[in-house]
Amino acid sequence: MKNNNRISVVIPAYNEEDWIELPLKSLEDQEFDGEYEVIVVNNASTDQTGQIAEAFGARVVEEPKKGYTRACQTGFEAANNPIIAVTDADTKVSDDWLNEIRNSFSETEVVGAYGPITFHDDDGYYNWLAKYGFTAFLKLNHWIGKPHLDGFNMAVSQKAFEEVGGFNLSMQSASDVDLSQRLKNRGKIVYNKNMNVQTSARRLQDWGFKFFLHHAINYFNVVWLRRPDKARDFDDIR
Repeated sequence: MKNNNRISVVIPAYNEEDWIELPLKSLEDQEFDGEYEVIVVNNASTDQTGQIAEAFGARVVEEPKKGYTRACQTGFEAANNPIIAVTDADTKVSDDWLNEIRNSFSETEVVGAYGPITFHDDDGYYNWLAKYGFTAFLKLNHWIGKPHLDGFNMAVSQKAFEEVGGFNLSMQSASDVDLSQRLKNRGKIVYNKNMNVQTSARRLQDWGFKFFLHHAINYFNVVWLRRPDKARDFDDIR
């Protein structure tokens, strides 16, 4: 079986019992004839997240140290396949998501792929902003040679991931963006407009302008200043 026919999907999850069925159900419904596994990283949850994930047939890996970056790293280390995808515990992936990931890695030099994001629980301003504003932002960064992998919707080569040393575990936020900047030196990162997911707008609804400001500062520090040590942490984002 070709390498791009084998995909591991990592879902970091902390107390997501009300949301975790969304990605798991959408992954059950995939139109994909390759081999794939689903790994839920139960990141110090105190609710039923792990039990629900197991009921859906996911492989549950425990990570007792809370934090998004640590959870992702644990999931990647547990992955068995040469392509590792990531999505969030409150996110629905499109029915052809795994097919589009496979298509993205059809060229041997590709080491990463990402795509657009919209919201499944907001049909107003925030969804418009995601559909048009954030999509334009992703395309612009791709065009200027600064790809912007996003933990909602990304996939990477396991080999290239290991070559760059994995995630920067000193970062609690923007570790996906930092990974992008290191991976691009190992090969090609592609933007696939058909690799679609829908996530929750809950953080935007909770934090509003603070959410945009946080990510804008981190983007500038990590991508333009090349100072991942200056990335700001959220107040307990997980």
